[in-house]
Amino acid sequence: MIHDDTAYVLVDLRSKEAATSGHIKGAVSIPEEGLAVAKDKFPKDKSAPIILYNDEQASAETFALVNAWGYKNTSVLKGGAKAWDGKFFPGEPADEIVYVKKLKPGQISIDEFKLVVADKPADKIILDVRDSGMTGTIPGAVTIPQSELTARLAELPKDKELIIHCNTGIMAGMALKTLQENGYKARYLDAVVQVSPNGSFEVSSI
Repeated sequence: MIHDDTAYVLVDLRSKEAATSGHIKGAVSIPEEGLAVAKDKFPKDKSAPIILYNDEQASAETFALVNAWGYKNTSVLKGGAKAWDGKFFPGEPADEIVYVKKLKPGQISIDEFKLVVADKPADKIILDVRDSGMTGTIPGAVTIPQSELTARLAELPKDKELIIHCNTGIMAGMALKTLQENGYKARYLDAVVQVSPNGSFEVSSI
């Protein structure tokens, strides 16, 4: 995640002195004894990956506490600081969490997706690749199930950008690869999408 510059929250649970003498790149110092009252420091985005480490592997109780706050992408660094085989950075680490979710290559943000649906720009098409039989379609969207996409590529224009969605982002990601391999300009929505029979929809982060 460090190498790929992925957005995450890395929490150093050791004492401030230990963290200052050497911490993992990007770590935020929140000593374990103060973690329970630090809930408000954590991101509003509950999908944020939270990684905890102590001298040894972070405790199950610490993991359970953060997980109970709603951060379902919480994990602990196996073996903790003593097992870390990378570089440690001396100096006082940050004590405030700054989390800005970064888009994956080929991904469109939820906010931009909603704007495309609302504004219907002439150079973009919403492509719904959910399984056949799904109820409800976003107004103006083209529906081609992911399983039929390769056989139906001729139905899609190459002079417009295709904005792909499914239920969870998984099939949309697969569709992106197929379209890019065949010379189409496309992006996909990596989110949960629920479409009502009347065409209204709700989008939420995974």
